[in-house]
Amino acid sequence: MKSRQKQTSLNSKTSLLCICLSLLAFIITFLSGVQNSGPEDSTEEPSSDQNQILESEQYVEPDRGSCTAVAALLHFFLLATFSWNSMYGTQVVLLVRSMQRSLPSYWTQLSWGVGWGVPAVVTAITLAATYRVENPLAYRQEEFCWLAALDRNQEFSFEKPMFWAFIVPLGLVLLYNAVLLGLTSLTTCRVDPKLNSTKRSSLTQKFLVSFSLAVLLGLSWTLGYLVLVTMGTAHLACSVLFCLCTTTQGLQIFILFTARTPSFRAAASRSAHHLSAAAFSLRSTTYHLWKNRGQSRTSDMYRNTKSQDTKSQDTSI
Repeated sequence: MKSRQKQTSLNSKTSLLCICLSLLAFIITFLSGVQNSGPEDSTEEPSSDQNQILESEQYVEPDRGSCTAVAALLHFFLLATFSWNSMYGTQVVLLVRSMQRSLPSYWTQLSWGVGWGVPAVVTAITLAATYRVENPLAYRQEEFCWLAALDRNQEFSFEKPMFWAFIVPLGLVLLYNAVLLGLTSLTTCRVDPKLNSTKRSSLTQKFLVSFSLAVLLGLSWTLGYLVLVTMGTAHLACSVLFCLCTTTQGLQIFILFTARTPSFRAAASRSAHHLSAAAFSLRSTTYHLWKNRGQSRTSDMYRNTKSQDTKSQDTSI
């Protein structure tokens, strides 16, 4: 029984670690390669002694590979983040609803298969269905290394991979996460009058449990969906909230899932105690000056408090 409980705790930590790793990989890839540095950014000018035919608007240059690789990595890591969010939420629901401290024996293999396997399959199917070396814009955009979304008339197309390879899977994941959040909130806030407990369970703590799970299950991207369907003041408000929640998601996970744990609090308390108790040795000297009434001289005494045996020196002036 203890081994199964230990395995459950390890699964929970593994899920959080995979969420953070996939989110970190997505952010690093986005910041380093989302801008397409293609031939349109080149400053080389054609030679004037050669006749060249101007490229038409329908011309598509063959793919060089780097921008497509970045788009595929962004697609994979973002889907992996949401997949691991769903696996963590499912784990919480199973533990809370069943009132047990252990998960099924096959849970580790299932979580790894869904967390990393499903995003890899979706990314591979998208590449195989849309990507061609001679026409890479069927898979990705031209200016940004991300999934293609617009047709030749610069209008959103439901046939592009942006819709069926990202928006549809993301919508299904968010809908599933909303169901998980509802089940967990109902179980957490439900009170059984037959149970007596000496442990204080306040409304604030119950709210933090539900809010922590909501942050992890995709609160920011729910706001992103609202950005697509709202207009005017509501659109502006949702855009600001979406940017704030997305840019601080790592900090939110740290505060809600790490800083609130007893082990982290104990370690932080020990560190603060060691810092406050640090003693610095300071030099301290004492001078005694007096003047004898019967003699016309002044005596000074110097005492060094650092030495173990106090030594006094008298100097006559």
